[in-house]
Amino acid sequence: MLNIQQLSLKRGNKTLIQALNIQMDAGQVVVVLGPNGAGKSTLLLALQNMFTPSHGDIQLKNKPLTGYSRQDLSYIFTWQGDLPPSEFGLTVLQRLTLSAEGDAEEQYQIMRLDYMELNGLKHRALGDLSSGERQRVEIAATMVRDNPIWLMDEPTAHLDMKHQVDCLKLIKQQAKQGRLIITVLHDLQQAAGVADKVVLFDGCGGVSVGTAKDILIAARLEPVFKVKLKGTGKDLRPEYGED
Repeated sequence: MLNIQQLSLKRGNKTLIQALNIQMDAGQVVVVLGPNGAGKSTLLLALQNMFTPSHGDIQLKNKPLTGYSRQDLSYIFTWQGDLPPSEFGLTVLQRLTLSAEGDAEEQYQIMRLDYMELNGLKHRALGDLSSGERQRVEIAATMVRDNPIWLMDEPTAHLDMKHQVDCLKLIKQQAKQGRLIITVLHDLQQAAGVADKVVLFDGCGGVSVGTAKDILIAARLEPVFKVKLKGTGKDLRPEYGED
């Protein structure tokens, strides 16, 4: 579905990514990891043709990404990222209607938006919600778009434990239904729980690609995050010292 060859990204004089090669297919969850400022969000922008690479090629269904119109891409990619402004006075339902480009009440039933427990909030203004509630709205707004590729930038941010679990279950479910999910995460255990492939940025332009089993190991992660880790796989976690 998405084939990236020799992709390099720069912001100003800083090289974020140097020579990234990866094939991403329908039905996969691809997790992007790395320290702050490493280029994770910039990669997501480049994948929807909103940031110009300094080098390399992105092919979507064997066609250069640049060959698609902005409208074409809007029906292929769904973006979930930073919380949008709330000062426009939109209610939850109005926000979902904008995302659905149609009748959100109908979409509400079809797409099971009560998954994010929004039934009691749908007439509330976005500005009156907590950050976690607004994040749930943005995940729901992603759900109403029936697009084959989801780009998710820290979808579990702001969420309490239950809704983090619900979000990760949703990601797995949607991948099983044939979507390609590309998501930035910071929690290693969450990454191990959902990833089919991992893209690891080292913050200096270097990038590694592989399975969760190959990438999510202390030997690879400790030099990147500059922390001591213990455990393996889903049990991998930072070492905080002795009590």
